Amino acid sequence: MQASLSSLNRWPARAPTRMHPRMKPLIRAFTLASSLLLTPWAMAADGLPVAPFQARYEVYASGFSIGEAVITLIATGPGAYQMSSDVRPNGLVALLASGRIHEQVSGQIRNGAIRPLQYERRLDTGSKSNHMQLRFDWSAGQVQARYNSEQATLPLAPGVVDPLSLQLVVIGDLKRGQTPSQYSLVDKTEIKTYQIRNQGEETLDTPLGPLRTVRINQYTPGKTRMTTFWVAPGKQYLLARIAQEKNGKEEVRMEIRAVDY
Repeated sequence: MQASLSSLNRWPARAPTRMHPRMKPLIRAFTLASSLLLTPWAMAADGLPVAPFQARYEVYASGFSIGEAVITLIATGPGAYQMSSDVRPNGLVALLASGRIHEQVSGQIRNGAIRPLQYERRLDTGSKSNHMQLRFDWSAGQVQARYNSEQATLPLAPGVVDPLSLQLVVIGDLKRGQTPSQYSLVDKTEIKTYQIRNQGEETLDTPLGPLRTVRINQYTPGKTRMTTFWVAPGKQYLLARIAQEKNGKEEVRMEIRAVDY
């Protein structure tokens, strides 16, 4: 199923306004989704280790629903994929602050390795606009990174990917039971490394019914912010919940609402 994103592209234009406080956790939620949003993994008809899907998540901050995240994956050809993520405010937040955050990547799978080719992220909240672009040149072993006016040429080693493609790398490792202790990705104009640890199983009540999940932590040694992911192996490794906390206090949370394959 190739899900259409046309409905998400009709975000109403508004006059620039100061960013509403509740937009900040929405932006943070987008960062969570793009950094390690573990999504369904299955064998596609053409032999790719990915299957088309669209997943919808509710975004919460301070106990209130502030927005929706929509993640879509399609197979564009033999050994080729495209993923996109849209985050937008809802309800009262949408009335108080305009905004849309869009992310997209296209890439290939070669000998089981995920190889992103082009990645783009746009953030527009009316008063704030950011644009990030990555161009991966695997033959030259380098990636061209651009973030607003900043530019950099970075060394490209095997395993280094963009924030969206990272999820495919992690899912493959989880299925093989060989999850490394760290992963590297390009974010803005630098390569970042994150530590990963498995915290065991937990059953969650969701709109899809009770889900047996595996809890995974993502963190950076010496930092006070930590992200936790609840992955459901019985649902093709669907991400059921994602939460970020700082100094032990939850800042933002995303929970699964629906998924179509």
